Amino acid sequence: MKTALVVGATGATGSALVNALLTSDEYRAIHLVSRRTTHWRHRDAIREHILPLSRIGDLTTPYAIDEVYCCLGTTMKTAGSKAAFRAVDYSAVVALGQWAKANEVGQMHVISSKGANAGSRNFYLRTKGEMEQALSALDLPALYLYRPSLLSGERIDSRRKERLGEMVLNGLTWLPGSARWRPVPIETLAHAMIARAKAHEGKGRFRIESDQILRGAPQMTE
Repeated sequence: MKTALVVGATGATGSALVNALLTSDEYRAIHLVSRRTTHWRHRDAIREHILPLSRIGDLTTPYAIDEVYCCLGTTMKTAGSKAAFRAVDYSAVVALGQWAKANEVGQMHVISSKGANAGSRNFYLRTKGEMEQALSALDLPALYLYRPSLLSGERIDSRRKERLGEMVLNGLTWLPGSARWRPVPIETLAHAMIARAKAHEGKGRFRIESDQILRGAPQMTE
């Protein structure tokens, strides 16, 4: 049986991911890194590690981790500044990748964003692109980068602009090529990540674009 590590479990997608992992009979243990205890703490398979994101490198587990799932992500409004945003969406994610490399984790699954580009003028997309570049440079055995469009579903915090964007994108589904921008339900993304882990066939970097997440298409590699 496998072991998984989830960072960002208290967020919307992370929560959906943990719930899905708990329904699988393939995992003997699911480790959660969180700043506070979670409502899953009494489940037999759950192992909690109460640790701030800045100390991810200090994480220790009693046995090897097979799969790491990174569901970290914040907003400029929540973070309060570009530096605070980057500390979560870049620094913490890359630190987790370094931990995965040092601990010989076989697979790392990371939620990025559609349009991530280290050369973008948009701070959000540039940060995501730089994160992808930094993780790729680590030469992990298998790195899966998920690039969803706008995520839809119940969110932990209220994001009015995202909800408005979701309504607009849903209203344009009749346009040719609109699947690339169609909102991705958080449960769909969570199940797609687990499905990719289960179908894992080898080493490399795999980028899964938004339309692929929605239709369950084979992964792209570079």
